[in-house]
Amino acid sequence: MFRRIRSYCLFGIKAVPVSVEVDAAQGLPGFTLVGLPDNAVRESRERVVSAIRSIGKVVTGFRTTVNLSPADLRKEGSALDLPLAIGMLVSTGEIEIPQLDRYVFVGELSLDGLLKPVRGVLSIAMNLVAERDCVLVIPRGNMQEASLVEGLHFVCANSLGECVEILERNSNQDVKIAKGIASYRVDVDDKVPDFKNVVGMDAVKRALEVAAAGAHNFLLVGSPGAGKTLCAKCLPGILPEMTEQEILETTRIHSCARRAGDSDDFKPVMARPFRSPHHSASMVSLVGGGTRLLPGEASLAHNGVLFLDELPEFNRSVLEALREPMEEGEISVSRASGTVVWPARFMMGAAMNPCPCGYSMDPKRECTCLPEARKRYREKISGPLLDRIDIQVSVPPVDAAMFAVKGRGESSADIRRRVCAARAVQRERFRNLPFKSNAEMSSEYARKFAAMNPDVERFAVSAAAKMELSARGYFRLLKVARTIADLRGAFAVDVMDLSEALRYRAFKG
Repeated sequence: MFRRIRSYCLFGIKAVPVSVEVDAAQGLPGFTLVGLPDNAVRESRERVVSAIRSIGKVVTGFRTTVNLSPADLRKEGSALDLPLAIGMLVSTGEIEIPQLDRYVFVGELSLDGLLKPVRGVLSIAMNLVAERDCVLVIPRGNMQEASLVEGLHFVCANSLGECVEILERNSNQDVKIAKGIASYRVDVDDKVPDFKNVVGMDAVKRALEVAAAGAHNFLLVGSPGAGKTLCAKCLPGILPEMTEQEILETTRIHSCARRAGDSDDFKPVMARPFRSPHHSASMVSLVGGGTRLLPGEASLAHNGVLFLDELPEFNRSVLEALREPMEEGEISVSRASGTVVWPARFMMGAAMNPCPCGYSMDPKRECTCLPEARKRYREKISGPLLDRIDIQVSVPPVDAAMFAVKGRGESSADIRRRVCAARAVQRERFRNLPFKSNAEMSSEYARKFAAMNPDVERFAVSAAAKMELSARGYFRLLKVARTIADLRGAFAVDVMDLSEALRYRAFKG
């Protein structure tokens, strides 16, 4: 008997419909699986047969042929275990499922019939939400992901036996309707350091406030132990909350990037990501790719911060691979099997020492590096990459006398209120445009929204000429000035905004 079961596979973060076509016929018992399966899919027969046996059913006395359609798409992962099991049970007559075509099945089976969560359920749920008569059948471990997509009809089960019982019962009481993101409570992350505990460094705090308010890239340059990394780790505490659309976008990427060994207790990404890969990271781990085409750290930082500590220690080719996503907000990886595009709209933050010994900017310690060594060290950061970093700040060492001061500085909560106010202005400004922050503006809109009177514009052009800024550098200067004006609630960009923005372009690679 022939049966067709609906399911999905992943291609990058895109969910692609797959039909599991099962034909169980009389004849010499055997099992044939076609349709470009990978090893995990090819081995599913043993898992499925054992799981079916665990619920007291037998499907091995038939000549079974399984086709995974479309046949030219490579099927990867273990998510096809459940649809294959259901298909074999129905085609052999072991069970009868009313309205089988309305169900979409994904899930991995263990030998004893337990259902294990799989990656990419959120992408599948987002594809299916428009089909009101469709019901997604998933492992209970994927229930939180499915619940994010408001209006989705789904059924979750712990085991194959429970799943069969629910399907045979065909009761609407077993079908859940997702309530969406509003049903989740956002917990405050107590692990994020607070700016009130950072002694001194008011200029650095101000620079990071501007970066957070406009989603600008930033670079902190200073001596070892000056507090560069600490300040960067305080940044998540002043970033605005994510919108519902941003939560879905970010969680979708993290769901598709789940790797073997990750916890089964997957939770939605409710706070802006802060990714800080080690400087030994490879290009694949940073931008994505590999044999399974998984997202890299740049995509996992989507709508958040990608922080690269000890920037010159990264492989130069790895850093150069970030130039396109810093401009375009996405990463395109081409392979023989096709091209995958991952979102990668992140704030890039970085920290570095000014020289190999680290003390060329320290007024109290002598630098032991030769001029050529300092030059080679800074040349590890290419000019095109540095030109894409809007805010470049020197971090001076803190005087030891400051540690005895009992009064605390401004808290992250106070800074965050100003940042959120500036972001609200930008949301209103870009209400009908494809931008969410000042950093995303094109040069055309940067000129339009960074409104200046003729005298201020002459000042900006003259300063850019003296500092030998490129065309990209000039428009990035305008974007930062626009953000500074937003922080003070001004409609037009003034000389004081440009002057502050110019101070953030002073570092030379």
